[in-house]
Amino acid sequence: MRILITSVGRRGYLVKYFKEAIKGQGEIFVADCSDLAPAFYRADKYFLLPPISSRSYFLELTKICKENKINGLVSLNDLELPVISKNKDKLKKLGVEAIVPKLKTVEICYDKYKTYLFFKQNDFPTPKTFINLRECLAAIKRNEITFPLIIKQRKGSASAGIVIVNSAKEAKSEFAKSKDLIIQELIGGQEYGVDIFCNASHELISIFIKKKIKMRAGETDKAVSVYDSRLIDMIKKVVKKIDFYGPIDIDIFKHGNRYSIIEINPRFGGGYPLAHALKADFPGKIVKLINQERVKSDFLRYPNNIFMMKQDEIIIRR
Repeated sequence: MRILITSVGRRGYLVKYFKEAIKGQGEIFVADCSDLAPAFYRADKYFLLPPISSRSYFLELTKICKENKINGLVSLNDLELPVISKNKDKLKKLGVEAIVPKLKTVEICYDKYKTYLFFKQNDFPTPKTFINLRECLAAIKRNEITFPLIIKQRKGSASAGIVIVNSAKEAKSEFAKSKDLIIQELIGGQEYGVDIFCNASHELISIFIKKKIKMRAGETDKAVSVYDSRLIDMIKKVVKKIDFYGPIDIDIFKHGNRYSIIEINPRFGGGYPLAHALKADFPGKIVKLINQERVKSDFLRYPNNIFMMKQDEIIIRR
């Protein structure tokens, strides 16, 4: 078996997890647009890809898959997912199982306004969100929302470009810089990350919840395990309304006794190592999906108060 992990960056720990999952029966390859991606040096082989925005990106990706007889493809980048999902059938013809949901699902997750509409249409709690600044300011006048508000890229990734605004003047200034923005209620409280895994039938087979303690560049840096049956029940309802496949990362805030779902990322989340340490083993499940084996449900009753703390690894390339 040969698995290719794209946009691997500094997530060498995932390379390690996948090597453990294949148990010596194959190779783990990686790709990135930077030849200084630290995770390169944990893989069996690595490749340079052009930036995702490049017209030659998918052509080069398929070339790598064909020449190296790749069996499974895992992407770690939000911007890459729509391209891969759109071309799942083409990859399938090459013998590559792309572990990414269907395009309709990816588009709902990738576009934060579509995510908001999905939550609202299905009665899931979520912050009020606007793409039209005039509508937002009108809602403020009606006392439906108040400053401060948060402005994000509608199709952003890794918390890039997030700005908190405290007045209409500041909001207008941000919208003057870019047209592809959303403006959203700023939800206070405690942030949680939920790691889930769905099989080829879109069934929820694994779930893990962590309370985030510290973030770095949009990724969970420190976290603690939390078992919350009420939150688990809510996530089960979400999964029934959308066709997930593989690893999914869901961001949630708890304010008082209420939850608000913020985002869905159809990929490994930055806090996944804590779930893995407590036996979630998503890479092992992916190996089974690639082999077209049945992936059993394992709703683990994991312990509370297990902490995860990331630290940097120094790699010297000569």
